[in-house]
Amino acid sequence: MRQLVLERLPAADGTISLDGPAYRYLVNVLRVAPGDHLDVRLPGGGLSVATVLLVDRKARSIQLSCLDIEGNPCYVDPVIGRSMPPLAAPAEGFPKIVLLQWVLKGPKMDQVVRQATEAGVCAIIPVVGERSLVKDSRDIGGEKASRWERIAKEARQQSGSPVGTYLADPVESVSMPKFWDSFLSAQSVDRSKCLSLVLTEAPLARKTLHEYCDGGPSLTAIAIGPEGGMTSRELELLAVAGFNRLHFNTNVLRAETAALYGIAAVQVLLTESEKWQLKE
Repeated sequence: MRQLVLERLPAADGTISLDGPAYRYLVNVLRVAPGDHLDVRLPGGGLSVATVLLVDRKARSIQLSCLDIEGNPCYVDPVIGRSMPPLAAPAEGFPKIVLLQWVLKGPKMDQVVRQATEAGVCAIIPVVGERSLVKDSRDIGGEKASRWERIAKEARQQSGSPVGTYLADPVESVSMPKFWDSFLSAQSVDRSKCLSLVLTEAPLARKTLHEYCDGGPSLTAIAIGPEGGMTSRELELLAVAGFNRLHFNTNVLRAETAALYGIAAVQVLLTESEKWQLKE
């Protein structure tokens, strides 16, 4: 189910005028015309059915009317002044998953952002590691960050994901224990109900994924290393931060493949948690 993700709220009467990328997406990709209906995802996460009121090809703008299921104008109060907003509550049946991805080379990182968003993770946190080509998190910004945000938005529109995937500011791996503690505190997450995993190539895991997921964590974090893997120091820092090592008994995976593989494995187990249970 394709959808349009709005970056701002409609007016009080439910109407909104769009241009730029939104206009091109609606006219060139969805090929809408006046009178057509489409699904619109509001900034607060709600889903609205919008009607196309006007397509002005000369001005390259389009006007929509966003209505709720009862035909009333959709309007929700914005939450202002949050540099790191609370993660959106996942839709029913969607586990709350956070991906900590060590920054990869160009297109590979783009691929991870796209696929993780399509899969429905709540947040993607780029991590600058000891083996990253970029050595300072401050060097990742501007054009690169904007591209990732654009890719995530396009992926969400294409996939129809109900989860508002948040692209966080990059962090450095050396600050992981402090960062992760502040992250969980900011999200008001009970550590005892949080499952933090780091995927490793070597069979260093103490438990299987089923054992880790037993009990249904309220938040699951998955850390994926870069090309060449994480350093031993980074694994130690993650251990201090409370991350458990997880090894999949499969082929050696590329970093960008491991991200999707890990997300999918965790998501399937958690969404089907009521259908399986560990033997006593």
